[in-house]
Amino acid sequence: MDIFNNAQKAWLLLEDGTVYEGYGLGSSEDAIGELVFNTSVVGFQEILTDPANANNIVVETFPLTGNYGVNHENDLHESMTARGWVIREWCAQPSNFRCEGRIDEYLENKKISAIFDLDTRAITRKVRDGGVQKALITRSNPRENKEALMAKIKAWQPPTPVWVNYNEKVTFEKLDAKYSVTMVNYGIRNDIIKALMARDCKVTVVPASYTEKQIMETNPDAIVLCGGAGLETIRTDYAQQENAIDAAQETVAALMKSGVPVLGIDFGHQIMALSMEGSVEKMHCGHRGANCPVTELKSGRTFITSQNHGYIVKDIPENAVLSHINSNDKTCEGLEYPQMKAMSVQFIPEAELGQKNFDGIYERFLGLIG
Repeated sequence: MDIFNNAQKAWLLLEDGTVYEGYGLGSSEDAIGELVFNTSVVGFQEILTDPANANNIVVETFPLTGNYGVNHENDLHESMTARGWVIREWCAQPSNFRCEGRIDEYLENKKISAIFDLDTRAITRKVRDGGVQKALITRSNPRENKEALMAKIKAWQPPTPVWVNYNEKVTFEKLDAKYSVTMVNYGIRNDIIKALMARDCKVTVVPASYTEKQIMETNPDAIVLCGGAGLETIRTDYAQQENAIDAAQETVAALMKSGVPVLGIDFGHQIMALSMEGSVEKMHCGHRGANCPVTELKSGRTFITSQNHGYIVKDIPENAVLSHINSNDKTCEGLEYPQMKAMSVQFIPEAELGQKNFDGIYERFLGLIG
């Protein structure tokens, strides 16, 4: 199969007016989002379904994708997807023993708009040097109606994440579970649920709108705050309070003071810092990839982590201790709260057990129980 057969022309239009021409893939609908890049070599299915990318158009820096196909196990979320995808080349004849389909079919089923045959590394350099900006993937030639399309881009605002309105409590049972862990749903990744269950945890997922009292009524041995949304996407209304960030900070502060161990991951790391009067700022172009080096300050060890975020903790709370830093730009990657049973990391902890587990985050967290 030739990937150019029957392929329609498509364009990537940036907020600054730059136009890139390629070919459309997946949904033919226009897609607007924040243009970011990801440096991972593999994991395209996970990237497309990571809740942290719900408002992003993701540029893949690696030139070839889709070569091992897709399957029903790799999605990080069942319904949340990236808004768009920008790639150099995709493989129409994938080969892998777990392969269940091609990436083009997957994009169509998920209704994700994509564009290929672009110089993705040039686009990456543009984002790296100039910072993230809004962009549009379209099948309409922007040279014919550029003003209307530019107005559409500039008017776009990130919609409220779907998890804000989730109101269901879901429990993932584990036979002979040692611990009961409650996760607050700020856009939860399936791989984190699986990692906890592999460590003999029963996992109960509760809505982000739950109060501290409602969360504690689940009788948790420990609590995980996980998610990947940017702060601007949840400055919206909950039914309970005017501002979702204010509601989350109030709840998280109470949880951290409850005496129950709390672990924050990604957005959870940021909301814990905010709840303790720290500050968070938006990054120039973010940390997104499976090859981000992090240094653990206590041991001096440096290891490679998976990350996908556009915000960092800027001012560390007075009651927190810096535990991890990014080895490249020295930004905060982890905090510990010695006066509480609380810790947080900006990266995604290693899910593997045994010798392949290089960061030990889940083990240290579960060790706080009791």
